[in-house]
Amino acid sequence: MNITSMHDFLLWLDLVAFIFFLLALLSIPSVLVQRTGRPLAALAWILTMVAFPPVGMILWWAFGRRHLKRQRRRRRASTGEIADKIQTVISGAAAPAYRAIPLLPLRRLSEEYRQGVFAPVGGNEVQLLVDAAQAYPAMLDAIEAAQHHIHLLFYIWNHDDTGRHFLRLLERKARQGVEVRLLCDAIGSWGMTPRAAKELIAAKGQVARFLPPGLTAGVPTLNFRNHRKILVVDGKVGFTGGINVGDEYAGAWKDLALQVRGPAVLQLQEVFADDWFFSTGEDLADLEHFGPHRPWKGQATCQLVASGPDCRYEQMQDVLFMAINEAKERVFIVSPYFIPNPPILAALRSASLRGIDVRIMVPGRSDVRISRWASRSFYSDLLDVGIRLFEYMPGILHAKAVLFDRELSLVGSANINNRSFRLNFEASMVVGDPTLNHAIASLFESDMAQSNEIHLDEVLQRPWRTKVLDGAAHLLSPIL
Repeated sequence: MNITSMHDFLLWLDLVAFIFFLLALLSIPSVLVQRTGRPLAALAWILTMVAFPPVGMILWWAFGRRHLKRQRRRRRASTGEIADKIQTVISGAAAPAYRAIPLLPLRRLSEEYRQGVFAPVGGNEVQLLVDAAQAYPAMLDAIEAAQHHIHLLFYIWNHDDTGRHFLRLLERKARQGVEVRLLCDAIGSWGMTPRAAKELIAAKGQVARFLPPGLTAGVPTLNFRNHRKILVVDGKVGFTGGINVGDEYAGAWKDLALQVRGPAVLQLQEVFADDWFFSTGEDLADLEHFGPHRPWKGQATCQLVASGPDCRYEQMQDVLFMAINEAKERVFIVSPYFIPNPPILAALRSASLRGIDVRIMVPGRSDVRISRWASRSFYSDLLDVGIRLFEYMPGILHAKAVLFDRELSLVGSANINNRSFRLNFEASMVVGDPTLNHAIASLFESDMAQSNEIHLDEVLQRPWRTKVLDGAAHLLSPIL
């Protein structure tokens, strides 16, 4: 290439760079509008656009703006349509009256907020299931006893021995005439393809994937995933918690699930029906799936919190924030990916300063290392106000539970991080039951004895290399 050609090439390169820079500047107003109320996110996008105009602009218009907003609008429309029909069916069925105690200090809820935070209902029987060793047999027994329908919603369903074992039972029940509907997240359960479930489909079971990537779904994204774990059988028994379906979860994983019998099962059913309608268009709002009601004699009051990015409110964060601030004696947290945002961090610090016994258990070794590094970046802020921190050592900690005082418990799929608060669909059950609270507290104390308690002087004396690694991971906290 001669000097003249090189000169012309550099001129064209400068012109292209200038055009991209100009387009990036013109995109900034869109960032300011779409990220109103989130100044750090807006600043991060703007800096990316200014520093790397082509990359920043393409990422924003492909991922940051249109994709999520388009899906959010579509999701919200389907939620309103199915929710109205379900409430009409439930209100028309003969439902026994149950005594329900208020669980959360919620007084003024908009219609949109109520679609994710259900009303508390009494009369439930709730059983704690520890690890897959207890959860899988209970789930399989419930599926085996199904007479009318089996509804399953899971973030991860692996096509391994455990996944195939569940599929074979579902196939057999489908051949017996039981309605089987299996909904898996398209990214979390990437191996659960129609080919993997062909025997179940041949038996007239139905299998769907939540937001599969493709031309009709837009640009693939890690956001907007369905992280829920729900099983409902005949509208009578339900399961929820943090346990996925796969061989690895039957190993050295510490996890929790709840088995629920009573009127709260219909709340799990409604969440499944909403997600199923969104994914397939099939309407399950009828008496076969939501009635008639039978009397229950349980003592637990339950309230499902089903949050997601289709709602303008961060309901899971709000519930945690209120419950922490309402605590009078203790707050015990078990979280595998503990990356608190500023409101939750402030609530925990404030609770400890008020004299509340705040203890947090996180993994000593994690399946997602960067989350563990980011979690460690918060240690000093927690420890210096007297919060006790424990790293669980025997295995992989995957349980998600919070105890408030001696009666209130929260168990579900939601982690304490921005991804669960803002980006994923989650389902967690708030339960008012001293027996369940005591069972989880006993488990927490037993696991605490097998954990390493972290002290402030250890954190301050960590090697410089570890501090840099944790600090770098901390920068990614908003998206972890």
